Amino acid sequence: MNIPIYFLFYFLIIFSVIGYGQFLCSITNSKNISENFGYSGLLGLFFLTIYSYISNFFIAHNFTHNSILVLFGLILLVYELLKKNKKQKKEFTLFLFIFLILFISALIYKTHDDFSYYHFAYSFYLTQNSSYIGIGPFNHGFRTQSSIFYMNSIFYLPFVKFYMFHMPAVMMMGFANIIIIKKIIENIKSKNVNFLTFFSLLSFLFINIFFYRLAEHGTDRSAQ
Repeated sequence: MNIPIYFLFYFLIIFSVIGYGQFLCSITNSKNISENFGYSGLLGLFFLTIYSYISNFFIAHNFTHNSILVLFGLILLVYELLKKNKKQKKEFTLFLFIFLILFISALIYKTHDDFSYYHFAYSFYLTQNSSYIGIGPFNHGFRTQSSIFYMNSIFYLPFVKFYMFHMPAVMMMGFANIIIIKKIIENIKSKNVNFLTFFSLLSFLFINIFFYRLAEHGTDRSAQ
C-alpha cells in the first residue's frame, strides 16, 4: 500500500462522513451538534449505516457507487463550512491532532482475529453484488451480519480498495475522543470544574486504554 495514497483517502473518507453529519445538522437545525465535529461525525456514521443497509438491496457497493458517495459528502462539507464562522472552523485543529494519532494506530495494529474468517469476506461480498438473502450456508460467519460490515463496504474505493475496511472503528474512536476532550476543555476554560468534568476525564482514560487496539474492535467494541 502506498502510504501517501492511503493517507489521502484516510482523510477524504473522514471529511466526507463529517459532511453528511453537518448537512443533517443544518436541515434539522441542530446548531449545538454542528459546532462539534465529534457529534456531527457520529451523526454522519449513523446516517451512512442506515444508507448502506438500504442501498445494498438495490446496488452493489462498488468503486463507482462508493466514489460518488464519498465525493458527495465532501461537497456537503465544503458547502456547510462556507456558512460557518471562524470559531467553528478552528474545530479542525483538535480534529487533525486526534486523527493524525489514529492514522499511526491504523498503520501499526494488526487486523481482528476474525477478520480473515468472515469480517473481510462479508464486507467484500457486499461490494460485488447486491440484495443478499440466504447466504448463511456459505459461511457460518455470514449468519452473524453486522452494521460494521455494511459500513466497511462503502469505503471500498479505487487505489486503496479494501484497505479502508477498518475505517468505522477509527472514526468512532476519533469522534468519541473529540466530544470528550472538548467537554473537558470547555469546563476548564469556564472554570466550571464539576462531576461531569471528572467523569469526562475518566471516560477519556478508559476509552483510550481499553479500546486502543483498533484491530480488536471487531463487531462489538465500537458499539460499546
